[in-house]
Amino acid sequence: MRQVPDRPFCLFGQMTTADPSRSPGGTESAWAYTHVPHEVAADAGDEGLTGAWDPGEQELMADRVERQVERFAPGFRALIRARRVLAPPTLQALDGNLHAGAINGGTAGMHQQLFFRPLPGTGRPETPVRGLFLASAGAHPGGGVHGAPGANAARAALRRRRSPGLSGLQRALSHRDRTGHARPD
Repeated sequence: MRQVPDRPFCLFGQMTTADPSRSPGGTESAWAYTHVPHEVAADAGDEGLTGAWDPGEQELMADRVERQVERFAPGFRALIRARRVLAPPTLQALDGNLHAGAINGGTAGMHQQLFFRPLPGTGRPETPVRGLFLASAGAHPGGGVHGAPGANAARAALRRRRSPGLSGLQRALSHRDRTGHARPD
């Protein structure tokens, strides 16, 4: 395998649909991305992409993505005013956590899912270092669940700082009957 696809599977989103402030009036901002092999052995297309992802290869791959969208939305390419291409080396240069452009902050293999991420037994945002919580794509549940690692870390940090409050009161009351007297266990 390890071929750059000639008809890449793409994820496509229109940001302006949900947030009109994302682009000037009368325009639509959109994004699309696809996955390519970490190690390229061949190109399934006829452009001879090698996986070097130099500026020329980046543009050729972006053209492929646009052609894919065009297949399902005829006239799409004629509406494009500008584009920004972020290839694997660009993504890694912008964020070292995206090694080789892996937007999940690493592999999505089973050995990195659930409680295995980032290491077996460390699938929680808490760390042994007081006040340090894992919140990046490298933390559970991973980069494919946008925002979830940060949300998990924020909840853990808030739990750590919170006084017993209502939950502590509920635990204390759970050992009492309706009248407030201690329940025999």
